Amino acid sequence: MVFAASRPLDLKRHLLTRVSLFALAVLLLGTVLSLLELRYRVRADLQRTGQTIRQLVTDEINRSRSAFDRNINDLELSLAPLQPVGELVHFCLRMTDLYAHPGPTHCFPGNARLPDWLESVMALVIGDDARFQAPVGQYPGITVGELTVTPDYGSELAALGRRLGNLLLVTVLILFMNLLIYRPVRRALAPADEILGALGRMEGGDLAARVPDLPLIEFTRIGQGLNHLADRLQQTIGEQRRLAHRLLSAREEERQHLSRELHDEFGQYLASINAEAAYARELADESLPALRPCADSISATTQHMMESLQQILHRLRPVGLEEFGLQASLEQLVADWNQRGRGRTTLTLEIAGPLAGLSDDINVSLYRIVQEGITNALRHGQADRVAIDLQVVATALTLDIRDNGRFQPRAGEAVSDTMEGGVEGERRQGGYGLLGMEERVLALGGTLSIGPAEGGTRLAVWLPLAADEGSAR
Repeated sequence: MVFAASRPLDLKRHLLTRVSLFALAVLLLGTVLSLLELRYRVRADLQRTGQTIRQLVTDEINRSRSAFDRNINDLELSLAPLQPVGELVHFCLRMTDLYAHPGPTHCFPGNARLPDWLESVMALVIGDDARFQAPVGQYPGITVGELTVTPDYGSELAALGRRLGNLLLVTVLILFMNLLIYRPVRRALAPADEILGALGRMEGGDLAARVPDLPLIEFTRIGQGLNHLADRLQQTIGEQRRLAHRLLSAREEERQHLSRELHDEFGQYLASINAEAAYARELADESLPALRPCADSISATTQHMMESLQQILHRLRPVGLEEFGLQASLEQLVADWNQRGRGRTTLTLEIAGPLAGLSDDINVSLYRIVQEGITNALRHGQADRVAIDLQVVATALTLDIRDNGRFQPRAGEAVSDTMEGGVEGERRQGGYGLLGMEERVLALGGTLSIGPAEGGTRLAVWLPLAADEGSAR
């Protein structure tokens, strides 16, 4: 099954929001239904009970007055029979005599009168036309006035308030249940934070991070799967690092062997050729002057080849690295580049922390990385200022090389972004030197990053130091 990409879902927040919206919807819908029920109920009750109220009023008039008495001004003194009806149907009654003189308004069951603005609101809800009007009279068919029945807004508002209060109480109970549900859900999903924390530590390079045993079986299975993947990844990176370390050691051994062979074999041959050229020069001076140019040419060529051989031997295996140490070798390397630049380039070296006690692999790798970084900055980046900063602490070593040269990666260049023991950044096309630096850093379990910086390019290396190396310092 393929799921479409969507925004990440926070289950706890989603549940809390949904139930809260449901509670608010219940409150809103209940309020609307209560108002509608009030409107239609009151209007229907007025029409149903209007005739009954008219009959009761007519009976009271016929009982308490003679056939010729048409005065209804004191009718309010004898409306007690309407009180039971007012307990069931809340209404207000007003009588108008034959001369259109309205009498007082009587409300049943007789609650306090509402403010005008609140009566206007209730009239808007129920409707201004919600009223019952009919003539009342005496036997035999004599009309003495008009009866008007309207809703008792005060009583209806009190009944509506009780209903809305109950509805609000139900809403509060739903929200309270929402909190009761949210707490166990949050407690059940709490292990997700531990899973995310373990993933964050793995992403940061801590491959030893593991997900602990979790209470939910689903999270337990996820944690076991992540731990298995972390074990495999840690094992793979360890094997890759050991392989890179063996390759690096084999390369250094091969370079050392090759430099020794070149020095012993080619060095002796070149020295012999140079001696023969000196002998030929002596013969030319004695008896064969025409031979002198050839002897000088052979001697000069031999001398140039010996210088080139010395440079090759130095690149294959720095001689002073074993005798004088890393710091002296780096200082000599920077001094040589400054002398070679003849004022056109400026290289600076800052070293913080003792370098004694570092393993031979780290010494050689750092020297090679600095050597390659300087070469890239001056030859490829066209820089004229290079700053080298080497910091050594108890558990790690950092190398920072900054220059003011250009950094222009080409389209289609490879990009490597690994969690541990890799290179981060953009790689110049055909960068065999950068590839060699990456292999060295990978073999030592560190990280390498290269990319544009303010005013130029920055190369940064981080290498972990073993416990014995830290104690040696």
